[in-house]
Amino acid sequence: MEHCAVAIFDLDNCLLDARAVGPLFEPAFEAIRQANQGALAPAMLEQALYQCWFTAFDLVAERYRFTPAMRAAGWRQFSQLQVRAPLHGYPDIGLLPRIPLRRYLVTSGFRRLQDSKIDALGIRPWFEQVFIDAVDDRPASDGAPHGKQPIFEQILAREGCAPRHALVIGDNPLSELAAGRALGATTVQTVRPGVRPWELADHQVQGLEGVLQLLSPPGPPHTGEGPARA
Repeated sequence: MEHCAVAIFDLDNCLLDARAVGPLFEPAFEAIRQANQGALAPAMLEQALYQCWFTAFDLVAERYRFTPAMRAAGWRQFSQLQVRAPLHGYPDIGLLPRIPLRRYLVTSGFRRLQDSKIDALGIRPWFEQVFIDAVDDRPASDGAPHGKQPIFEQILAREGCAPRHALVIGDNPLSELAAGRALGATTVQTVRPGVRPWELADHQVQGLEGVLQLLSPPGPPHTGEGPARA
C-alpha cells in the first residue's frame, strides 16, 4: 500500500481480547439482569450482555432497547470497573512497534476501565497519542451514542493527513470501521476469534502480521524464468 502515513488502532478485539479481563464484567451483567424485570426475554438479554464484549455499552443499550433502569444499573457498575492485574493482549501485540506509521489508539468505553486496560498492557508508549471515546463523559440519561469520527478528524488535522492516507484498524463495523469508511480512510478489519467479517471493510486480516503485509512493498514480478543469478 502506498502513501499511508497514519494508522489509527482500536483496542478491544483488535489488540486485546476484551474477554481477557475474566469475570470483571459480571457485577455489571448481574445488575442489568436484576433491573431487567422481564423487559427482555432471557435469551435476548444474554445476547445483549455478550455483545458488551464487542461493542461499547451505550450502543448495546440502544440497540437492544434497554429500559432506563437497565441502562442506569449497568452504567453505575461499568463506570467503576478497573483492571488491576497485568494484561497481555493478543500474541502478536509485540508487532505494533514494527508498523512503520505514526500510530494512534482510539478506544470507546468507560474512561476508568479503558485507561486501566491500556496501563495493564503497557502499550501507551507505542502510540503518538491515546484517545478514549468515553461514554461516561455525558450523562447516562442523554442516550446519545458516542462516536470515533470526530476523534479521527482531530488526528488527521493534527497530522495534516488526508483521509485516504490513513489506515483505520479495528474489528467493529458499528464503531471505528464505520467512522473510517465515512471519512474515506482505508479500513482494515482484524478478524479475531469471535469477530464477524464485514464485507464493506477495504481489507480483512487475521492480526497485526496481516497489517504489516498490507504495508509491505510488492516484490518484483515473477517471470517464470527462475531466480536471477548474480
